[in-house]
Amino acid sequence: MTAAPAGTPYHRLARTERHRWWRPPVATVAAGFGWLVFSIAVGAGLVLAASQAGVEPGTGDLLLADPLWDLAAVLLILALLLPPVLLAARLVQRRPAGTLSSVTGRLRWRWLLACLAVAAAAVPLLFSLTAALDAVSGAVAADSTSVAWVGWPEFLAGAAVLVLLVPFQAAAEEYVFRGWIPQFFGSYLRTPWVGIIVGGLLFALFHGLGTPWGFADLFLFSFVLGVLVLRTGGLEAAIAFHVVNNLCALLLAATFEDGLSDAASASAADGSWTMLAAEAVVMPLYAWVVLRLSRRFRIERISPAPTSLPAEPAAAPDWTKEVYRRP
Repeated sequence: MTAAPAGTPYHRLARTERHRWWRPPVATVAAGFGWLVFSIAVGAGLVLAASQAGVEPGTGDLLLADPLWDLAAVLLILALLLPPVLLAARLVQRRPAGTLSSVTGRLRWRWLLACLAVAAAAVPLLFSLTAALDAVSGAVAADSTSVAWVGWPEFLAGAAVLVLLVPFQAAAEEYVFRGWIPQFFGSYLRTPWVGIIVGGLLFALFHGLGTPWGFADLFLFSFVLGVLVLRTGGLEAAIAFHVVNNLCALLLAATFEDGLSDAASASAADGSWTMLAAEAVVMPLYAWVVLRLSRRFRIERISPAPTSLPAEPAAAPDWTKEVYRRP
């Protein structure tokens, strides 16, 4: 494996000595094909397991008739984006897979936990501001989910599935849209903005064509997180916000009857202007706090120089070879 030289920014980490013009597109195709194979295999396994549990196949866009099973299947299939991307970086591009995580070649767990703490404050503020704008403007959907409490057994079952799968699903999307795509373009271009913008557009399209507000909201979400990845040299801040945002939204849906059913069929692409307005306030605020915190944590924005090995101690003299002079 060959890593990029010291002083390389995050978006250029795929530009190693082994880089050839054909490696990024071939690696991308290989990752996409790997995800397709994994998805088919795991999807078939889930359908089989669901049938053994008495869950019927779904109709239309639903894979399974039970909302919790169907949502779990969607989250798991999205989480499967991660292994093929890491394997493609290692096997096709011949670079450490950890260079998708950060400039240090690994996920910086202490920094990730700090970003999770900031996101845990920012996301409730985002939802509260959206709810306040909805209340003031009257922009509340007529077919909103019933507010009836679902009950502890159903809620705990749903919460367990969400806590288990959402972090992997959100992280996998970050590795693709804020990691792989910017590094794909960064292997050819010095500027990071092409990769950030293209990644944002593809991220919005990945969620489907909904309202213009929803598309703009998803692009803003991706763009701000993409800038944070560039300015902090890794995916930790983006993963933290994405995980907390998705987990809070789905846990809130799991508290109500038919909430998970609505969540499984809904899309962030169908967002309203109130969500976009709230996002336009909270996302820059989150980025500002994270960037200030990154200076306190001394987060590296470019790949560091290899740690020099300590000098070997001088060899002890071999007294057995000492030559004595004759008196």
